[in-house]
Amino acid sequence: MCQTHHLRSRNCGHHWLQISRPCYPGWGFNICDTFGDGIARDPSPLLNAEALCPACAYGGRYDKNQVRMVMDIKDRWRWGRGPCKQDAGIECVIL
Repeated sequence: MCQTHHLRSRNCGHHWLQISRPCYPGWGFNICDTFGDGIARDPSPLLNAEALCPACAYGGRYDKNQVRMVMDIKDRWRWGRGPCKQDAGIECVIL
């Protein structure tokens, strides 16, 4: 399983995930099976970055296999048998 870091820019305030340790050389978001499989995992550690985010620094031209921008962060609670989407239970979102 590839490991990621959750970064937040102090300059522009944007959040992104970046591959910190790939499963195999060259693997990342596009290749690794663990992304998008619907299984909940522990969140990546949040780190502050002094530089601009990749979208601001490179005008959107960055390696999307190694970096993914975070579009929205939602805090919610879930009651049920497990944290995954296929597990029985309900989610509560406070808007």
